[in-house]
Parts: sequence; C-alpha cells; structure tokens
Amino acid sequence: MKRLEEEYLDNREQYRKRMEYYRAVLQRNHLHMRTADRVKLLPTVGADRDGMGNWRVREEVFLHVWLPVLTEYVEWVLEEAVKNGFKRLYFLARDGYMMYLMAKKLVDARGIDLDIRYLKISRFSIRSAEYYFAGKAALDTLCVGGIDISFEKIMKRANLTDDEALHIARLAGYTENYKKVLSYQQLYTLKKELSGIGQLFVYIKKHAKNCYNTTVFYLRQEGLLEDTSYALVDSGWVGTLQLSLQRVLEHEKAGKVRLQGYYFGLYARPEGTDVSQYRAFYFGEKEVLRKIGFSNCLFETVFSAPEGMTQGYRLKEQELPESVYEAVENDNRNPNADVMEHFAKLLLQYASCYGETSDDRAAATHKKQVSFVESLLKPMMGNPTQWEAEAFGELLFCDDVLELQLQPVAAWWDEEELYKQRFFNKILIKLNLKSGILHESAWAEGSIARFGKKAGSHMRQERLYKSFMYLRKAAYK
Repeated sequence: MKRLEEEYLDNREQYRKRMEYYRAVLQRNHLHMRTADRVKLLPTVGADRDGMGNWRVREEVFLHVWLPVLTEYVEWVLEEAVKNGFKRLYFLARDGYMMYLMAKKLVDARGIDLDIRYLKISRFSIRSAEYYFAGKAALDTLCVGGIDISFEKIMKRANLTDDEALHIARLAGYTENYKKVLSYQQLYTLKKELSGIGQLFVYIKKHAKNCYNTTVFYLRQEGLLEDTSYALVDSGWVGTLQLSLQRVLEHEKAGKVRLQGYYFGLYARPEGTDVSQYRAFYFGEKEVLRKIGFSNCLFETVFSAPEGMTQGYRLKEQELPESVYEAVENDNRNPNADVMEHFAKLLLQYASCYGETSDDRAAATHKKQVSFVESLLKPMMGNPTQWEAEAFGELLFCDDVLELQLQPVAAWWDEEELYKQRFFNKILIKLNLKSGILHESAWAEGSIARFGKKAGSHMRQERLYKSFMYLRKAAYK
C-alpha cells in the first residue's frame, strides 16, 4: 500500500511539473496566458475542481493546451481565408465543430466579412453518394485499412444488407472468414478479388442512388452549388473527404469544381490532386518530425461534437416554396458527448475572453504559431504523464467510417503487449517472421503512459517505429 501511495505522489508531482511547463509556454503569448487565467476565475461549468479526478485533469489541460492550439489554428485559417478572398468557410462535422464555434466568436467580435457555416458531413455520408457513379473506383475507399477491419465491415461501408453481404462473401470465398480481422496484405488481395465480382457493384449502385439524390439536395440547400467563393476547414490527415465532395459536386454540375481545404495537418493528399488545394497548418506531407510527436486519433477524439455521426440525409418537412433537408445521425450520440459538451462550454468562455482582448494580438508569423503549438502538443501527445494518459486515454474512439467497435483511444497494454510493440518485435510480427498478434492502440504513447513502468524506454521504441514508418513513406514519394 505504501508503494502505491508513493507512486501516486510521484505521478501527482510529475503532473504538477507538467502544468508548470504548459503555463511557462503560455507566457510566450500573453493573450493566451491572460485568457486562461480569466477563464479559471469564472464560475465552474461542472468540472470537479476539488480533487485530481479525470474531469479536473481534462479541464486544466484543455484550457492550457488544447484551446490555445485550436485558437492559433483558427486564427491562421481566418487570416488565410481573408487573404485569399474567400467569402464563406464550411467547417466540417464533427472534427470542425469546436473550430466552428471559435471562428464564429472571433469573426463576430472583429466584424470580419466571412460567412461561417457548419456542414453536417462524414466520410461515410459523402462516399455513399459518390458510389452511385464511382464504379470499381469505390474499392479505393471501401478497402482501406484501419483498426480491426473485416470483410463484414467492408460490406457495411458499402451499405449492403446482411443477405447481400453474405451473397458477396460466398462469391469471394469469405463465408468462413466473414468476421476475421484482415491484415493489410489480405486487404490488398481482397480488393483485387472484389474487383472481379460484378454483382457487388450492382448492389452498391442500387443503395447509392437514393443517397446521391438526398446528399445533393442537402448540399444545394447549404449553398455548395452556389457561385460564392468558399473553402472547407477540417482536422485533415489525408484529404479524401474533400476529394469525394468535389467529385459529387462535379457530377451534379457536369463540370469542373475546384475546392480549397484548410487542414490542421496532412499526412498525404489523394493521388493526382493539386497541392495548392490542400493547405496545412501544423504539418504537411513532407514533414516528418512533427508527425512523430503527434496523434491524429487523439486530436479528433478531443475536438469533436456531442452529436452522432452523419449517416446520410432526408427530407425534414415540406415548407413552401421549397423542401428542407436535414442530416441523419446514427442512433447514438458521440460516445464522449458529456465531455464534448463540457469542452464546448469551456471553449465559448475562452473564445469570449480571448475575443475581447485579441485586438492586442501582435502579428505572428506562421512559423512562430507552429512553434508555439508544437511546444504544447509535443509533450501532451508524444510523452504524456500518467495523469494525462488516464484522463484522455479512456475517451472512446473508432477509426472506422461507421464507428463500429469503439475502444479507449489509449487501449490498455499490459507488459506482454508492450514487449510485442517494441520496434524490432513489431516489425518482425508485421512481416510474419515472428509469431504473435499486435493489438493496435489509437494513441500508443497514451497506452504506454497508462501502464507506467519503463515508460521512457517504451516511448523511445514507439518514436523509433514511427520515425521508421514516416521516413519509409517519404522515401517512396
């Protein structure tokens, strides 16, 4: 018991030093420091301020790390949009929700001539429409990797019924392995096998027809088919949602559409796209070092909306002289809805205080903004304390477009799993040169910190693996 108490006190001291570090970073930007201190004096909005529970840790870190990071990104987006002559910005659900709230506050406070809108959309909803005319190219987004991808998940991505999916499984010879988790190599092989099954594309197009019609009605209603110059704003990563949206708009207009997207970070762009249409704030395709200390899964877990994922669109009600279409969300709200609502309240308080004093904001170069953001994100994401890993790691996450099989963003790894995750062991297992099954974590550094023991050594192994993977990918470009 005494040892546990000592570990508790050690971890608490580690967290205290971490918070001192964050505040020292904020001292470099007096507006954020002043805003954080003002918000801390406001009446509580529901967090536990008495103990060191997860609510307390989340609130403190959200206030001192995540909100300054979000604010700097939104500042950059607004400056870029005005400079490039855009009249409207669409913040994409759900990752763009808190960005949207911040942008609305800043635009209103400063009287900036920008129309700020929130677009209910998801990879699943827009791809379901795109499949109507995509043909075999649909496999490029159906057969993409992720955590625990199976034949069944791929069929659900395509909107097939259970009977239709089982029919395709029989034709592909996957009846016995219908729910088996597929490796990247098996996924690649399956993609080639499915391309030769004509009935699959008959089923896909049948379901996609109505999806396409309702999606276009919704996009038209929201102004995306107007001549107004607009841009998209989102978290980022690979830019496929922008490409799918552009293809749907081009198909409907029977002509070229050139969308511009602003993103927090980009690991890659869709093949064949124009680099000038994808603008990144924190890291771009060729950047390696910032990617090593970054967790996109944690980012989109923290910055989300309380609502459920958009699955499609439907006619809401008849209003003369035109109809009104609305997004159809999945049956459940965001699994972290309570936390997201709390974060949104903190954000609105922060945005109000920041907006009142942001006239004092000194012009900052993009390079200085990124340096400031990196000083906050790198330790939080790439080397979290055990307190941080517990508080944020237990939030639920799923990387699949349908949000199947949710799990903690920092999955629990025991000593045996951590041993398998070490650099050489992990490489050998992935190459099938060593036995073992790797259990993926959306935030590996969080999983390491949660276990606690030998965290420094395991963190170095994870950084080594990520460095190898990113350098390898960069070499093939």
